[in-house]
Amino acid sequence: MYQFGRHQLPRRNHQTRHTGNDLKPQLITPNDKAFLIPWSKYAVAEVRKSPTFRNLIELSAVLIRFDKLPEAVKLLQFIENKYPGKYQTASNLGTAHELLGQNEDALKWILEGLKRNPNDHFGTEWLHVHILNAKLGKVPRQTPGKSILNLDFGNDAMPRLPAQLPNGNDGKPTSLYAMGRALSYQLTERIWFVPAPDKVVAGLLLDWANLELLAGAVESADVLYDAAIRYGVKEDKTISLRRKEVEKILSLARKNPSDKTGDCELCEPPASDLK
Repeated sequence: MYQFGRHQLPRRNHQTRHTGNDLKPQLITPNDKAFLIPWSKYAVAEVRKSPTFRNLIELSAVLIRFDKLPEAVKLLQFIENKYPGKYQTASNLGTAHELLGQNEDALKWILEGLKRNPNDHFGTEWLHVHILNAKLGKVPRQTPGKSILNLDFGNDAMPRLPAQLPNGNDGKPTSLYAMGRALSYQLTERIWFVPAPDKVVAGLLLDWANLELLAGAVESADVLYDAAIRYGVKEDKTISLRRKEVEKILSLARKNPSDKTGDCELCEPPASDLK
């Protein structure tokens, strides 16, 4: 979903790579939305003052955050007619339709948003498309114990690199960095609207946990395995093994603290992602 007024709204910060305990608040669906009221009042006042594209999109985001979904769709249709061809409108229409359970319409608008701006949402909308296609039964059925991405991290204590990563917006396999960025962005946005338990979110959280243990921050893997279980993943032998491996690594780090930093493929984009 797209919104402009980030200075007005406490929200997921996708510019910062949260790790460990700092990641926990990003993985919780808010129950009390009282903190949104000042932002909503500001958005309404701005539209009354000047119904610009920017202000109208902000108001659509308010309606979606407050679950006023039919009203959001109606407003967004008005925006599309008044200011045609904007990717922000397509993105918010896709979100509103998905939350209404209208997945075909959601997919149509998310694809339209990708067409209008492939770099929207930091280039991660390929994962949103995959989620919608999975809901519509348009991707291969997931293997038991795996997510809708069917990534194979093996069964050892340390995950192995999957033989094949999913294709990104450009139709080419993603890098590990892009894969981690997509899981981080799309899941923290989705969790805002989708409380536990949820099978799709659970499986993708497990992928993210495995990816962090393989090539990211071990302290994040610890938090993400907990979140995956909370969302509905069954703690099998492999997950138990990996959680013990995480605890062993973190325990050693606590006993032998060091200022040195190891390689972290999820922390910085490779040169190929910067082109």
